[in-house]
Amino acid sequence: MRRVASLAVLLALVVGIAPALAQAQAVPAPADPLRPLLDRLEQAVLTGTPAAYLALVSDAADRAAAQQFAAQHLGPGVTHVTIRERDRSPLAGTLPGNGYRVTADVFIQRGSEARLVTWRLDLRRRSPDTSETSSSGPTPQPEWGIVGQDVLGIVEGLRHLALDVTKELDAHDLVIHAEDFDLKLPSGQVFTAATREGTTALLLMGRGQMVFRPAPATERGQVKIFCGGETLDTSFDMAFVRVNPADLEAHLQTSALVPRAAVDASDAKRANDFFEAELVQSFTLDLSEFSPESWSLLPPAGDFLTEVHTDRFGTLTYARSNADPEDITLFDRKHEHNIALYASKEKLATRGRFYNEDDLAEFEVEHYDVDASLDPARLWIAGRTQLTIRVRADSINHLTLKLADLLTIRSVFSQQYGRLLALRVRNQNSIVVNLPSFVTKDTQFSVTIVYAGRVPPQETTRETITVGQFPRQSPVVPNDVPRIDPEPSFLYSNQSFWYPQAPIDGYATATLRLTVPPDYQCVASGAMASGSPVALPATDTVPARKLYVFTATQPLRYLACVLSHFVSLATDPVTVSVPPAPAPKVIGDDPPPVRQPGVYYDSLKLSVEAPKRQLSQEQALQGKAADIAAFYASLLHDVPYPTFTVALVESNLPGGHSPGYFAVLNQPLPTTPFTWRHDPASFEDFPEFFLAHELAHQWWGQAIGPANYHEQWLSEGFAQYFAVLYAEHRRGEDVFDNILHKLRQWSIEDSDQGPIYLGYRLGHIKNDGRVYRALVYDKGAMVLHMLRRLLGDQTFFEGLRHFYLSSRFHKVGTDDLRKSMEAVAHRPLERFFDRWIYDAGIPHVTWSSRVDAGPHGPELVIHAEEQGSLVYDLPVTVTVSYSDKPAQQVVMPITDRVTDFRIPLTGQFRGVDLNRDDGSLGIFDKK
Repeated sequence: MRRVASLAVLLALVVGIAPALAQAQAVPAPADPLRPLLDRLEQAVLTGTPAAYLALVSDAADRAAAQQFAAQHLGPGVTHVTIRERDRSPLAGTLPGNGYRVTADVFIQRGSEARLVTWRLDLRRRSPDTSETSSSGPTPQPEWGIVGQDVLGIVEGLRHLALDVTKELDAHDLVIHAEDFDLKLPSGQVFTAATREGTTALLLMGRGQMVFRPAPATERGQVKIFCGGETLDTSFDMAFVRVNPADLEAHLQTSALVPRAAVDASDAKRANDFFEAELVQSFTLDLSEFSPESWSLLPPAGDFLTEVHTDRFGTLTYARSNADPEDITLFDRKHEHNIALYASKEKLATRGRFYNEDDLAEFEVEHYDVDASLDPARLWIAGRTQLTIRVRADSINHLTLKLADLLTIRSVFSQQYGRLLALRVRNQNSIVVNLPSFVTKDTQFSVTIVYAGRVPPQETTRETITVGQFPRQSPVVPNDVPRIDPEPSFLYSNQSFWYPQAPIDGYATATLRLTVPPDYQCVASGAMASGSPVALPATDTVPARKLYVFTATQPLRYLACVLSHFVSLATDPVTVSVPPAPAPKVIGDDPPPVRQPGVYYDSLKLSVEAPKRQLSQEQALQGKAADIAAFYASLLHDVPYPTFTVALVESNLPGGHSPGYFAVLNQPLPTTPFTWRHDPASFEDFPEFFLAHELAHQWWGQAIGPANYHEQWLSEGFAQYFAVLYAEHRRGEDVFDNILHKLRQWSIEDSDQGPIYLGYRLGHIKNDGRVYRALVYDKGAMVLHMLRRLLGDQTFFEGLRHFYLSSRFHKVGTDDLRKSMEAVAHRPLERFFDRWIYDAGIPHVTWSSRVDAGPHGPELVIHAEEQGSLVYDLPVTVTVSYSDKPAQQVVMPITDRVTDFRIPLTGQFRGVDLNRDDGSLGIFDKK
């Protein structure tokens, strides 16, 4: 997804927020009795004279308040006015039909500047004999008069930008510079666009060079994947630049621009066409309901953006956005890929190496109350969601919320602050809700949003193998076998923004009331209420429906639901018992781990929902899921949620998705045209893999959340390794070793694509989800396995429990894991995580062996040397073969550039091998 500064600009510059423009109520019918008054009000604002406004004010109004309002909002120079009514309700204290409270948006333009104001007007019907006097004699007053007025929100600083085609500048060795980025134009033409504050946009034409070389080595690696070298040096013919006028001279020397004596008309036309196309890409509001012109906001001080039309790569966007934790971005518009995304030197100096999204949140949602009707046939959602909010920042005057662009906002209301105003941020699945005043830290309040629209369901994201990646090489299904279409299912979760939610996912409890057609069944976040679902009979206007109620008393990162034609087992849910947690272990002088407060359970109720065609598998699936859950509970002495449902859905590919309280599990059909044998997430001798992986997400990914996208391996890598642990537990060493072999193979094969810490960006440039699964899933699991072998089983699992208990229902990072492991192991592990998580390398080790005499008999000495510039902490299995007894396996820790490791021989020595079990990611070559 594109990461540019437009949203940050809105948040920085909007004084008060205008309503959701595209979602305003329908224009009143011509016969509406209030329309004449609103038309005259529009003309009064256009004239700019307070007297014109006061002529519309009722004698019963507070005249002084009306005069003050008119003086503040009416003035000379207005060139265009549009008033759009947004809401109307009866006015208190008036007879029905004699008074209304109207909320209206008022767009006031003065030349190339404008403001958008939201007014609340109290209107009352006048008595029939009222008249007013003018210079031409008595004239009838309008039937309605204004008895009260107030301002609910303002968007200031709107600018209509136009390229100045009357002035053309010649560029001579022009260089436009930003951090790690240069635009070089030895010779060419430049046009500008200015506001009264100064020049804010430049349009460059000519043969120039764009040079981008990010400072972080990891980002240079991504640039190399994109263009073949660590420096992106490419030619361009046009570029569009946006800056804050105050920053212009910090980015270029204006002396490199010399005015031309005459403007070339063809240059001007070409420049203007490019300018108009690029202007709307950022810093622009959609105000088409009020004005046919485009309207922009100035970039905040310190922000910078350029759209560069390159010969080789199409349009590339470089942006510096100070509001983001990673404020430098290079974006490939054509393919919608982030090439680079990282923190500037200035940001690193203030933020530090690591960051947690929650620390950046201005507010948190503590509870969601969702009431939604879902119609799969139309892909339609109509909902009403109340959010209980607590302020985390010192103060805020607006909320930014995520909500699908396709959902129309009907109203926004707060019990504490009344009706609120919302601005839809175009193409960003976001709305900004205005608050009537600054709200201080720890204040709790509610916001209710009513919305409706057509929202397509989401796929099961990267946990499903991508369609089309692995077509079968030869037909597996005979041609005469009819193709079976999967039973339709509809998943709404964290990527569909189907309900209003915080911009950063955080933990919250929830209640969901979901109505669905009577032939559909629903599984959702939370425990299903007793007696649910309830049949709702048809009415004259509403067809028959079915109501489900789910309650999530345990915190969730996000809410989800899935609809299909499920059939439930007649048997009751299986109960999985949780072994009691042992007393916290005191290790040395260290205190025991801090057990997070909250509710803990001694059992889990587990059930399965499946389509009718899959009913024969349902009971076996329930037993497998219960066995897996019991194993995980035995490792961590906890289940985070009291209930869990497996929702089996039909698909042509395996995969899954695991919100809190349930998981969607794809069941591939026998007639699928795809094979997935050669995928990092495929294990043919472990058919329970996807079930085990998705179940593990209830602990890793839900109960423990990643601090940001860099930390996704704490969800996916942990879920992968817990699935591998279950394979070891239930399937034995042979299957376990086969899985390790495949994990190692994929980890090494794709390690040059970047470190685990890049998260979703791995494979992003090439649009290859296998890279993401190979590194975040498989290499992440291998890192945990190596840590286990480096520390030993007892210390490793004690450290996992320490990490889990101290982080339950919190978002955490790799550094938190390191600290937990160090607290238990009593040894530094910073280098281990630096190498395996933050670096992309694979160590190369050469080794030799010899037999020496030891104090108690012969000893095998393994001499190992790490060949690279970096030293890795690397546990490796040494397999010693004997002629007279079974082979012996010993873990050898390699933690220095040169390591000599001695193993007492217990039989007739025959030979030795390193890493035969594929349990280490090193490359081992015998000298």
